[in-house]
Amino acid sequence: MHIAESLFRWFVASTLTASLAAIVVIVVQHLLRRRISARLRYTLWLIVMVRLVLPVFPHSPVSLFNALPNIIDIKKAVSELPFQQDRPAGESENSAKEISLQPYYTSNEAGRNNPKQVIMVQDPHERAVSMETGTHPAIRILSIVWLAGTVAFLTYHLIYWLRMKGMQRSFSRVYDPAMMKVAEECRNLFSVKRFVSMYTHASVRSPYMTGILRPAVYLPDTFCRETVDAAPLKHVIAHELAHYKRKDTAWNMLGSVVLAFHWMNPLVWLMMRRMKADRELACDACVLEVLGEEEAVPYGMTIIGFLKRYSSRRNQPHLLYFKGMNGEKDIMRRIRMIKSFKKGSYKFSLLAVLLVLLISAATLTNAPVSSAGTSAWIHAEDGGNELLFSDMTFREYDNLDKASRVAPFQFKVPAVLPEGMAMDNISYHLQPLTSSASPEISVWYSKAKANTIYGSMELTIVRGAGLQEWYEQTVKEEEELGDAEAGGKVIQKSPISIAGLEGLKMTIRMTAWKEHPERYTYLWKDQGVTYRIHANAADISSSDFEHMVASMRYPDEALNKLYENNEYTSKMINYVYDTEDIRRAQKLIGYNAAFPRKLPGDFTASLSYVSRKGNFNFSENDTDSMRKLLSVAYSPLTDVKSVDSHQAGIKSVQFMQMLNGDMYEDMKKSGTVSFSRIDGKRFIVKLQQVIIHGHEVLRTEKFKIDGELSNPGETDRISYFWLDENVCFQARFAGQGPEEQAIVQYLMEQDK
Repeated sequence: MHIAESLFRWFVASTLTASLAAIVVIVVQHLLRRRISARLRYTLWLIVMVRLVLPVFPHSPVSLFNALPNIIDIKKAVSELPFQQDRPAGESENSAKEISLQPYYTSNEAGRNNPKQVIMVQDPHERAVSMETGTHPAIRILSIVWLAGTVAFLTYHLIYWLRMKGMQRSFSRVYDPAMMKVAEECRNLFSVKRFVSMYTHASVRSPYMTGILRPAVYLPDTFCRETVDAAPLKHVIAHELAHYKRKDTAWNMLGSVVLAFHWMNPLVWLMMRRMKADRELACDACVLEVLGEEEAVPYGMTIIGFLKRYSSRRNQPHLLYFKGMNGEKDIMRRIRMIKSFKKGSYKFSLLAVLLVLLISAATLTNAPVSSAGTSAWIHAEDGGNELLFSDMTFREYDNLDKASRVAPFQFKVPAVLPEGMAMDNISYHLQPLTSSASPEISVWYSKAKANTIYGSMELTIVRGAGLQEWYEQTVKEEEELGDAEAGGKVIQKSPISIAGLEGLKMTIRMTAWKEHPERYTYLWKDQGVTYRIHANAADISSSDFEHMVASMRYPDEALNKLYENNEYTSKMINYVYDTEDIRRAQKLIGYNAAFPRKLPGDFTASLSYVSRKGNFNFSENDTDSMRKLLSVAYSPLTDVKSVDSHQAGIKSVQFMQMLNGDMYEDMKKSGTVSFSRIDGKRFIVKLQQVIIHGHEVLRTEKFKIDGELSNPGETDRISYFWLDENVCFQARFAGQGPEEQAIVQYLMEQDK
């Protein structure tokens, strides 16, 4: 059933957008009716035909659909129709609670670092497992009716074609030398390389042509018996060969298929009727362009004669005449065009070409928007650097290149690092937290392998602070540390001079805890900026400190390469702030991932980061844990404080993606997925296979974020997993609401 519904949604999206394109063509034809050629009128219909056939179109800022904000993405709007239904029995509007996410962070839910996010999801125990059960009955019925009609039309065309092929086998081939000579003359006039056969039979009511590769002209037997003058025969055969030269036989076949799929749309029927009428005008113009203006009157008389003699009894949809198009108005249009024809008018002028290109650009492209809103999906690899979250003044980067360019002031870093030590991250506030505070930059370094950290150090950089002031601040920080309660500590201070820089060395020793290692702190000032390096003596030796201080320099290409954390051996997360950061994230996760800024239901991205696999599901080993993902968290536009905490709804949405490996197949095979608790242990959640818009999806049962360790009042989660090429996606919902399935469908259709 879901296949029929998916095809029906395509039909609705395609037929509505094509209808708008057809209206544009009709308006243009009306406005330019005295200045537009017959050939151009017909060519404009071919643009609409392309819109009816192709399933995908590029995005463009000049698209017609940019000017129609209420239908800017019809396909997505139609896709949401199955979810706009009545609630199942027993489901109340307040069946779920709304709470804020906890303002703390664990390795299995980075979204906790972003308090008060909100989202909406539906309860799988209150709805059927198959997404088909969530489809509105009207959509299901319309899908069946549309598909049945389409099959009936296609079957009719097939039967008719087979019947015609069977009848044509009994037709008599024309070998008359005079007629063959006229046919050969016409073939040369139109530069048709293929041989054109002619057939005749009593059942043929009017001349027509068939064949795309092997053209053949079929003539009424009365015409062959009664025609003495070669001129009418030349006009008829020339008209049919013009159809072949213009590829009208192929377009006619395609039009029949299009009409079979779009039979529900009355505007498409009208369009096909007018298109075939304009095709005859264009064909007449093509014939006269070859025969010359002097043949206009004789050719017109031949056409009128055939209309009077054959059209009233015609029972075949031949190319020369189209049923219903031989009324007085249509006949007069053809006569007027033939009478007023001028040599050269069949060729496209520059203005005609520009008009075709303009209408094509406007109607054969889609607006770069979606149901989630303007610029809802960002493809960072297209270039540019757009800020994603304007209110995030705190920055943390995994590379010096970006950090130094965005930092509030210029700073130096060591060009020489102790063996095994590597930069972990660089963090700072773009603006000081208080008016009296000075900007401060922190650079963290670590010795680490997979999930084990062997040592660390911190470089703190402050602009404007004096050396003594920064020394006193360091002493205060040491006194506030909890380990002072273990028996106190002794802080020794001694002056140092390294590479022409004067500074202080602080040695911190525990007085009662002899096994506790000494800690070193080096402070110095350089060009108005104060630097402090702090580490345990067990991790960094005095000579290491001195080498680092002596190697300090401003960022350059070599330093940018040294200060680039691609492994995340100790770092668990790195935030994304702008589209340049998305490109960095794409490098880390191994493919060009699109970034969804908005989701259906007025959800907007509030946080994004790259992290290790533990945030996706349970890591099986150290190697597995080092794999990386891109995550985007979403909040509703409604302020959490203004929403009743007991009201049903999605509290937050987290969209994650990473290279699959064997994850999806293993989950599908076992029917379960493992997540990490706050203590790092595994807990298992069952999965069910469901179908959303024709795509297979694995959906979890309800679970809490830390399994058995979660508080009873913790908001329930539900995750959806799907596979696209070699990328595994997960949409995790906290709380439940009616938008859940629409959001998953939206993400699946846009993740390419």
